[in-house]
Amino acid sequence: MTTLDHQPDHPALSRGTGFRIIGTTHGGKPFRPGDWAERLAGVITLFVKERKPGCSVASAWLAVPFVDGGHRCLRVSAALAETCPEAFDFVMRFARDNELQVCADE
Repeated sequence: MTTLDHQPDHPALSRGTGFRIIGTTHGGKPFRPGDWAERLAGVITLFVKERKPGCSVASAWLAVPFVDGGHRCLRVSAALAETCPEAFDFVMRFARDNELQVCADE
């Protein structure tokens, strides 16, 4: 994994891979609340359904919460940037504003 800057045109996204947001701040503290990834995935799904009504089935896979090495994470598909740029910008701002680690999902 390579750390991404918060740019939607990052090469990892243009390759169609995606990225993961790790629920640990740059300072090493766990992000709270503990269900942040599930909440954020739900917000992204609702956002996509509102902006792109015909995209409801695919939107379920645009953001998927998971745990890796004891850290709560959110995998965000690169397709989100094309499917719903507003949702992509929202999730990237969320990660930046909360000082969360963002890595390319390779």
